[in-house]
Amino acid sequence: MKKAVLIFMIFSLVVFPGCRQTYDIKDNTLNRENQPDSAEYSEVASTQSTEDVLNQLASQEFFIPGEKLSDADEETITAFGKAFVNLYNGAVGDQKKVSFEKYISNKNLREFTDKMLELTQKRKLQGGSAVNYGLKNEFGQAEIQQIQDNLYYIEIPFQFEGSGQTCKILITVEDKSLKLADLYFGTKDGVDTSATGHPAEREINNPDLWEDEAWVKGVFDRLEGIEKSLGS
Repeated sequence: MKKAVLIFMIFSLVVFPGCRQTYDIKDNTLNRENQPDSAEYSEVASTQSTEDVLNQLASQEFFIPGEKLSDADEETITAFGKAFVNLYNGAVGDQKKVSFEKYISNKNLREFTDKMLELTQKRKLQGGSAVNYGLKNEFGQAEIQQIQDNLYYIEIPFQFEGSGQTCKILITVEDKSLKLADLYFGTKDGVDTSATGHPAEREINNPDLWEDEAWVKGVFDRLEGIEKSLGS
């Protein structure tokens, strides 16, 4: 009898702590999933490669419950903007090619963003940029305002390793999915500044800007000039 009790006690010590550990791991997983956006991928990035996180960001989509944007969607709008900033700047910092298809549906704007990324990476490699780029950016208070029906402007200040920037974007919605209608970083030596205009002149309030053929042609002509200056 004593031998049976002893066996049971040993079995309890071995089995039940294991069950408790499994429960704690599950709880921790749920807590991570429910963490607020302020974490900004810091926990994920600590356990995954930058490339894996960039791929996850590139495939992420942001949906709203209604057909049109409203003030109730400001949290989703902000999360969308921060995700784009992390995707773009993380790709520059890690010299990776990423897709912006989940963020930008306009063909001209997407091609511009692809080329801006490529040229910014090249300029960074050549030492022509003093800006520090990376994945885990620290964000300040975002400024959000409605521009017109189904169109919101958001200005997001952020920094990485002491380099402060601001991303200005227009956000609309297509089939309940958030999309960029325009974007602008506007840093002093930025490709977008050289190609689309000085911050004092470049307005971010026109959702049809990238459908203006003459304006788009001018932008891509200037991009071609930047590319030539950087060499092959």
